[in-house]
Amino acid sequence: MKLTQAITLLCDATAAEGRSPRTFDGYRSMLAYLVDHLGDREIETITLADLRGYAAALRARSERFTAHSSAPPRPGGLSPFTVASYLRAVKRLFAWLTEEEILPANPAARLKNPTPKRRAPKAASMDDLRTLLAATAGSSDPVTLRDHALLLFLIDTGCRAGGVCGLTLDDLDLDARTARVTEKGERTRALPLSPATVDAIRAWLAVRQPVAPVPWVWLNLGRRVKRVQLDEDGLGEVLRRLKKAAGITGRVNPHSFRHAFAREWLRNGGDLATLSAMLGHADPAVTARFYAVFTDFELGEFHERFSPLTKLVETD
Repeated sequence: MKLTQAITLLCDATAAEGRSPRTFDGYRSMLAYLVDHLGDREIETITLADLRGYAAALRARSERFTAHSSAPPRPGGLSPFTVASYLRAVKRLFAWLTEEEILPANPAARLKNPTPKRRAPKAASMDDLRTLLAATAGSSDPVTLRDHALLLFLIDTGCRAGGVCGLTLDDLDLDARTARVTEKGERTRALPLSPATVDAIRAWLAVRQPVAPVPWVWLNLGRRVKRVQLDEDGLGEVLRRLKKAAGITGRVNPHSFRHAFAREWLRNGGDLATLSAMLGHADPAVTARFYAVFTDFELGEFHERFSPLTKLVETD
């Protein structure tokens, strides 16, 4: 079996499992570079030495990968996190081929993929979130009402962009203060909403209802919109516009809200298992690895609040 055929089979199997298109498209995209490096060889001929050579080539690159083959190369090389992602895709491919008994042994079993050092927090700052909310508060303009409700929903739920944009009117139960979101792999979960978020959504829906007979909560507004539904690109554009208007220089994108939700949950004393359920993770270890990321100063604050010695000294 050729390498390209093996990659196609993995992507098809991943799709059949109900995983997100982003997952199997990611496999296809990342593993294409393995084909570029090794050639479209018979998979039985690929050895651990070949895969180690590929890993070394990834780390030695002086240019970044580009989204399109026609795009000019960008200098700077690959980050440790990018290398780790590409090697995870390789390990997944050969583990799957072995599980399916297409290969008798896994040549990637001993391919080391060290965990990169802790990265800096990716969360939007609380000060920037306050600035954004203040800039969109107190207006009767439909666009601003939508933007304010959208910001509150992002901050209040920690949803992925896909879950936010796919939200329908039937997914909302504002009397019960809940929203049902559907995200990666068509996984659905119900999330509670704070009273402020419910009030803002009600205010938006009061002016949204006559706009269009469509099911989505969040709509594009304007004369030249191509799609009525606010999609992920549109959501990103809304946040970029609000960031520029508010004069903010920090992170403002859908995932920075998700990180902010997770960090503030933990800083306020929330537990990791519940946070994992709120974020839609199947494994709390994923939550800990990617979202429980704090600066040394913040870890010091945690220590001051939660060290058992603090209470012992207070009682002396």
